[in-house]
Amino acid sequence: MAKSSQVRIMGMSLSEFAHGYLSTTLGKVSLALFIILIGTSIYAAVVIPPNFGEIWNVPTNWEIYPKDAPPVWLNAFTGNTYAPEIIINSVKEASSSITISFSVYNDYKKPWNDLFIILKPPLSGISMVAYITVDRPDGSSLRIGPVQLGSGTTEIGTMYQVEGQIIQFYASKYGYALNIPVGSSAFPYIFMSVVNDVVKPLYGKYTITITLIPASGSLPSLGNSKPVEVAMEGTAYGLMGTDTIGHDLWLGLLAGFPISLEIGVVYALLVTVIAVGVGLAAGFIGGIIDEILTRITDLVILIPSFVILVVLSILLHLNIWDAMLYLAVLAWGGSARIIRSISMQIRTATYIDLARASGASNLWILRNHVLPQITPYILYLLVVNVPGAILTLSSLNFLNLAGVSYPTWGTILYYAEEYGALETGMWWWVIPPGILITLVAVTFIVTALAIEPIVNPRLRR
Repeated sequence: MAKSSQVRIMGMSLSEFAHGYLSTTLGKVSLALFIILIGTSIYAAVVIPPNFGEIWNVPTNWEIYPKDAPPVWLNAFTGNTYAPEIIINSVKEASSSITISFSVYNDYKKPWNDLFIILKPPLSGISMVAYITVDRPDGSSLRIGPVQLGSGTTEIGTMYQVEGQIIQFYASKYGYALNIPVGSSAFPYIFMSVVNDVVKPLYGKYTITITLIPASGSLPSLGNSKPVEVAMEGTAYGLMGTDTIGHDLWLGLLAGFPISLEIGVVYALLVTVIAVGVGLAAGFIGGIIDEILTRITDLVILIPSFVILVVLSILLHLNIWDAMLYLAVLAWGGSARIIRSISMQIRTATYIDLARASGASNLWILRNHVLPQITPYILYLLVVNVPGAILTLSSLNFLNLAGVSYPTWGTILYYAEEYGALETGMWWWVIPPGILITLVAVTFIVTALAIEPIVNPRLRR
């Protein structure tokens, strides 16, 4: 029985091609990097909600989160410096009131920034009053209230009433005139004391009890709902910290994985399709067609694509997908020249003349002789074009151009520069997106280097 025919590329079967790719250290490294990128992208697609762009771009969605906060794991290197975010939704309901009671242990040099009380249905439409009692580790109790709550989220620490009551507590207990900076929250001073006329953190266990009562009337039936949430805004948050708005940068970085890979791959496909079409037509057909297409290719190569893209983005208000399309139209010239050169070499081969003499059509020759030989180069072009697209479009985003509803690594870097992240020491806002952009580019560059010996037989050992 005759063996079934195998697809062969540059004289190699697909299994031999794969073995040649994975037999090198670069091939194994690139495969590992690809697994990381694809796995993270899949994880991001599952974890990130479909409407994440809307959530990200509405500042009120992030108001209970700390601002400019470093990641919580930084405490492992700095000692217990930063307090983490704490959210409590366990409530105790009585006939005329709701009580939330919880304990926290303060051993942080920078304690919690503020306290938020969030009312949800069916309480969000009812006027509520809060009384707050804080039992401190030194045996004293600080009482705050009555505080009038809003219909949604109420920030406690910035209220003049709360500030005045905390100042009065310091005056009566320590005889100290506490000076709270204008616009700052008074809440951190709950976790402090005065030692030798210096305000310092007071370490130990704190019990906070919040009692909510309706300003008028009675409580509605709550059923199994959890209509109250209390958030203590920390000075550190999550795996990657937050920005000036309070965005969870870990989620922003995750969201950038799939969109960056999608844009890079789609761009590479478009560029390769255009380059293969133009290169084959010019190199294999030749004549006047070659002359016209070669002059067009030279023109495309000479066009300063990034400058043109910046101008188009400003004039036409391009989104990132439009920018990717324009970039593909402006950037196929170099790839087309490579395909043309290879096609011209194949066209002059003796076996092509023999195929024509036997009556084979140009389409048959292209399918059976030309395409199998240029397939490795097509794969190579796909790989090398991806990082260029990601770097170029990230650069556009860094200029606040070619925006997208989802956060991208480039837009995260733009706002980091806009708010002076590096100048104020917020490295977690700058370094992670820069590393991820570099990681994706390096992944495809390493892959291209691993494929190059297969594409170019002269480089094989």
